[in-house]
Amino acid sequence: MRFKPDKKYVYWGVTAFLVIIACLFVSFMFYNFSAFSKGISKFSAVLTPVVNGFIIAYLLSPLMDFFEYKVLPSFCNMLKIPETKRKKPIHYTSVFLSILCLLLIIYAFFQLLVPQLISSTKSIINSFPEYLVSFNDFVDDLFKNNEDLNELVTSYSGDIEDFFNKNAMPQLNEAISNLSSGIYTGISSGISFVRNLILGLILSIYILASKDMFLGQFRKVLFAILNRKTAKNIVNEMHFINFTFQNYIVSSVVDSTIIGILCFVTCLILGIPFPTLISVIVGVTNIIPFFGPFLGAIPSAFLILLAEPIKCLYFLILILVLQQCDGNLIKPKLFGSSTGLPGFWVLFSILVGGGLFGIPGMYLGVPVFAVIYIYTKKTITNKLSSKGLPTSTHYYMLNGNQDNKLDSL
Repeated sequence: MRFKPDKKYVYWGVTAFLVIIACLFVSFMFYNFSAFSKGISKFSAVLTPVVNGFIIAYLLSPLMDFFEYKVLPSFCNMLKIPETKRKKPIHYTSVFLSILCLLLIIYAFFQLLVPQLISSTKSIINSFPEYLVSFNDFVDDLFKNNEDLNELVTSYSGDIEDFFNKNAMPQLNEAISNLSSGIYTGISSGISFVRNLILGLILSIYILASKDMFLGQFRKVLFAILNRKTAKNIVNEMHFINFTFQNYIVSSVVDSTIIGILCFVTCLILGIPFPTLISVIVGVTNIIPFFGPFLGAIPSAFLILLAEPIKCLYFLILILVLQQCDGNLIKPKLFGSSTGLPGFWVLFSILVGGGLFGIPGMYLGVPVFAVIYIYTKKTITNKLSSKGLPTSTHYYMLNGNQDNKLDSL
């Protein structure tokens, strides 16, 4: 008689086997964590150019769509090119123009930043002896006008010298040694970063050129392994997530560009030194929500303070005015309801994202958490509606005469 396995026992047998494999894998990771983490680090280092390529391609995708679906078709209509001969030329021209725009932006950025950075550094170095003389004069006047302080320092001068020789000098030598090794590590990391960025840029060209094919393959796999309804829902939700991210990124770039231009014009009017360098710093750091203005204002204010101290006060007032205009006028017009996050959750997402992933996490934490927030809100609303319960949050805010509201549910 032919043996027929019971499906139920086969299912539980496969499940038990997979659980055992998972337990063995977790145990292996626990006892060989250092080797496993090194392998993960090496694997992630190998994939870094690929990840960079996808990030660059995703950031350039809205620009490419603008060229492919708005600019170039109008140009082809003017030249009366038949639609049957447009598709591939328009597609590849859009890729070329997108990459060209990125390279021009990078070139313009460094063309504006590097000369200003060099001139600012030279100015600070040339002015440093004056700052040192002023500091020495201040110390001399302090001791001349305060005899008690002078006697106190003189009485402890021997102890201070011994402390310096025994503690400060060894630590200073160690710091110099660490600095030299840090410079070597920094140069090596910089070379690796540039190499990965160039490889990522090359890969992004292929990704943009094959964007439609990759999206088609993704949908094909979804419909192959899932039922039709689930696959359609996933595709629709992915469209929503993509719209949220792209709208947030484009709005952030436009907002930061406006703030940078306003800062540059105002700095020229007020005569604030290093206007180009400061405007670039303020514009770039403004991309980071909430903490960005502070990150840009602190080093900029320090540079101005070294050159013209009184103008530093003007700059701080300018930053305060710009950020008020940005938060109350510019951002609401550009972003609209693209995030839909209350203020507390914006700050929460920035802190968590920055703590886990640094500066990129601070920037992307807001749209990521916005998507999670929207889906959570939608799920809770659907659950309450299916139970016939009120969906308004105000109904569940118990205070005063509302304490008995939940008793009626």
